[in-house]
Amino acid sequence: MESTTHSAIDGTGKTAAGRLSAHLRRLRTDTRGVAAVEFAMILPIMFFLFVGTIEFSQALTVDRRVTQSASSTADLIARAPKEGLTTSQVDSELRIIEQLMKPYDASPLTVRIVSVLAKKTKSGSLQYNVDWSRDNHGNTPYARNSDYQGQMPDGLLVDKESVIIAEASYNYTPLIFNYFIKQAFDLNDTFYLKPRNALCVKLEGVQCGST
Repeated sequence: MESTTHSAIDGTGKTAAGRLSAHLRRLRTDTRGVAAVEFAMILPIMFFLFVGTIEFSQALTVDRRVTQSASSTADLIARAPKEGLTTSQVDSELRIIEQLMKPYDASPLTVRIVSVLAKKTKSGSLQYNVDWSRDNHGNTPYARNSDYQGQMPDGLLVDKESVIIAEASYNYTPLIFNYFIKQAFDLNDTFYLKPRNALCVKLEGVQCGST
């Protein structure tokens, strides 16, 4: 007895295997929808590049405003007349940062003005003491006659000289990436300017610490 195997044949005379093979060949050569798939793959990358450019531009602009706030306030205080300034005058000068920061929010910005005096120690090294300090929130950030702990450029001062230091710090929160960056970070800058009209800038009868 002979055994015969029959394959399923449709009305066109093609077997199921033949139909599957033909269908696979058509899929390999079909390019419809490729552009849509490629766009879907590239879209997230394009989106993050676009948002990142905006975020970087925003942070750079705010950082420049912070730098300008520090330099401008240091310059204004360093130009004080020989008789010095009152606390209210210093506070008034510090209000310039509200204009310099526009249209950005100035509330995260802290600008500290510090008058620092240099004194030579017995060993011949220089000691830097805080004569007075004030910030834009109406506070005294450094105690009078305390050692100044900030960075001091080499060769800036000699014995009995003083310098006005403006320390600016802005607690920056990303505009768009705050959904991903949950913690704000600080933008910082520091400026040093020597008094223009006297050896030091007096504040309400404080005789510059050295007298």
